[in-house]
Amino acid sequence: MIQKMKKLTFLVYHKEYEEFLEELQKLGVVHLQNADDQSAGDERNAALYSEVNKLEEELKHVAAIKKEMADLKGIDIDTVVAGNADAAAEAIALYEQIKDKISAASQNALRYEHDADVLRPWGQFDREQIERLEANNIHIHFHAAPNSVFKKQYEAYTSGAISQDKSYVYFVSFTQNDDADEVDLDDIQLPDISLSEAEEQLSLTLKEAESLKTQLLESADALPHVVAYENSLINKIEFEKAQIDTALAANGKVMVVEGWFPVNLEAKVESFLKKADTYYDIREPQSEDDVPIMFKNNKFTSLFEGLTKMYGFPSYNEWDPTPIIAPFFTLFFAICMGDAGYGILIALYGLFGIAGKTKKVPILGEMLAGCEAMVFVLGVATTIVGFFLGTFFGINIVEAGWIPATTALGGILAWLQGNVPGTEYSIQMAGAICIGVFHICLAMIIKALLYTQKEGFKSQISTWGWVILLVGGVITGVLTLAGTLSQEQMQLVLIGIGAVAAVAIYLLNDVGRMTNSPIKGIIINPLAGLYDTYNMASGLMGDILSYIRIYALCLAGGMLGGAFNMIGDMVRGDEMSWTIVFAVIIYVIGHIFNLLMSAISAFVHPLRLNFVEYFKNAGYDGKGTGYKPFEVK
Repeated sequence: MIQKMKKLTFLVYHKEYEEFLEELQKLGVVHLQNADDQSAGDERNAALYSEVNKLEEELKHVAAIKKEMADLKGIDIDTVVAGNADAAAEAIALYEQIKDKISAASQNALRYEHDADVLRPWGQFDREQIERLEANNIHIHFHAAPNSVFKKQYEAYTSGAISQDKSYVYFVSFTQNDDADEVDLDDIQLPDISLSEAEEQLSLTLKEAESLKTQLLESADALPHVVAYENSLINKIEFEKAQIDTALAANGKVMVVEGWFPVNLEAKVESFLKKADTYYDIREPQSEDDVPIMFKNNKFTSLFEGLTKMYGFPSYNEWDPTPIIAPFFTLFFAICMGDAGYGILIALYGLFGIAGKTKKVPILGEMLAGCEAMVFVLGVATTIVGFFLGTFFGINIVEAGWIPATTALGGILAWLQGNVPGTEYSIQMAGAICIGVFHICLAMIIKALLYTQKEGFKSQISTWGWVILLVGGVITGVLTLAGTLSQEQMQLVLIGIGAVAAVAIYLLNDVGRMTNSPIKGIIINPLAGLYDTYNMASGLMGDILSYIRIYALCLAGGMLGGAFNMIGDMVRGDEMSWTIVFAVIIYVIGHIFNLLMSAISAFVHPLRLNFVEYFKNAGYDGKGTGYKPFEVK
């Protein structure tokens, strides 16, 4: 459901405005509306926009530091209690200073490590002796050559190898005065320090880096101050934006502010405004107003509000689709998973998340943060549906004899795994199609009711014609299959339904009425009805077939789980032996892989069925604005 809202307009004298905004921010319940005409405040707003941009850049920087500190300490940022915002600047500066020192030390360590690697083949030598030789015009050239090449080409020109590894021989050659070097290899340029100096500096630099990392960890204890500073920046940004959203009147002497608040908080808002001693007006929303949306659902439905927000908030004159998404997404997810064993694991994961344990799990913990209760519900639903589909970690419960088919429950499970009587079609596949038909019919009924409420019955006669045709046809078919209607009665009912629907679709649709000409309407209405029939027939067929994928995903997951079981059984053999270890590895890895793959499919496809098939037939736009109160963070 959508929370009812009221519009608030108040006028504030410009000298009292900032103080008033501060108090309004502390109240924290009013969603401020963008001012329609801010031409009088262009110069003022330009300065405010510039300030907001600076604050947002600083906020990004602080948020990055906060995340680094939280990761460094290995703690959940949501559990951090805010500290003193004034101490944050010094803490951030120290943190970044230590980071810069660590970066410099790491660069130095790499340089010294490189120098040591270059010098190591030549061992320790006296650089001063080399300099004395150079002073007497005796030049030393350092070379490296492949082992085979050295023996064939260069061994005769040297006094032997200095060192040798698996690939290269390291040697020197001498020249006097300006004579050319007979070894036609490029000289290796050695660093200006000795090997012992390079290794010593490397060791000292690594110790310095470790010491700095300890200091960095200690500086991250200032995380609460950084969190407090981040919140203060958010509040400043919201405050500046609130001033931008304010219209000016009376040559800038009066500030005109408009906003929205939930009706259940009207007494609180009025009490605040009376204390503020300012003029205000509270009224009901008008049809042209862009009213912010705040959901008001029960505990179960509210778990799925995030899915609705993924697509877009409803408009104020629309209906909240969450109460429909919640049960159908749960059912679709459970069928797609289709395994009671996997459902138990998902439910346990959700319970650990509720207890705060999954936040420590890499990737998945972050991805599912805030959705733990929904995950638990999906896991319970998967366990129940998976049981009735007869699968537990890829094992067929009935075939394995866990619940014998001779029992009443076993008979039900076996029947659900069979075919529709008299056909070769799976009951589970037929069930998926029936669920899809019901889902789409429900969407069309909701669309007809909603648009009738918004635009009136006359403009929706054609829509109601389609509802009567499809829903009436489905109900008639069900009653006939149940034996309530005979074949003759079914034919008469369908003829009646078809006649009523045809009149509504082909003669009374809204297209001809918009021409303001009865004669044109007689010609245009049937043509528009035929065009609508083509779109409905082709669209509905594709929509209904999409629901078969629910069954297909369930079947694929079950078959893959069974395949891993079969491979594990083959490795294990008939007798207990050490091969059980490898079999268990196959079972565990195989089912983890299958669980993750099935979970992705079981999330994406039900989401598509709601966002595409249901929303399209329900006429849902999702172009509303979320309720965001002006409040202190």
